[in-house]
Parts: sequence; C-alpha cells; structure tokens
Amino acid sequence: MKKLVPDPPRQDFIQLPSFSLHPNVTTSEILAHASELLRGVAETIEQHRRVHPYHAGLNMLANAAHTADASRVLIDYAVTCLPTKPEEC
Repeated sequence: MKKLVPDPPRQDFIQLPSFSLHPNVTTSEILAHASELLRGVAETIEQHRRVHPYHAGLNMLANAAHTADASRVLIDYAVTCLPTKPEEC
C-alpha cells in the first residue's frame, strides 16, 4: 500500500558552541580562563593514568598531559607580560 503522507524532511543537527565569549572580556581574563581549562585537562589525564596504570596508550596520554602543562605555563607567562593599563591592549 502506498503512503498517503510523505516522510518529513530530514533535519540536520546544528552544532552549538559550549560557551560564548563576550566582547568586553580582557585579554588577561581570556588567558587566565584558558590556563584553568588546560589545568583541568592535565588533571583529568593524570587521574585517568592513575586509575588505569596498565592500559595501552598511556604514553600518548602522558604526552598530552605534558603538552597541556607546557601550554598552561606559556599562557601564565603571557599573562604576566601583558600591559597593566587596559588601553595598551
């Protein structure tokens, strides 16, 4: 038997960002937030490595943790090098 009503058109999902940036956020605030996000990444990876010490691929996770730590250190250093007056940014 033939369908009287056709199937509705397929709707693709729209990817939405998990957060938004406000235009009045300063560079130092952005860098500080990025540093905290990287700290969370490094801590999550390290916790996984402690819980699963014999799983394959731990060297790759150690590399990712090192990269996150190094990135955080660079961001923290960049924050200290920023000008103190907002109009200089």
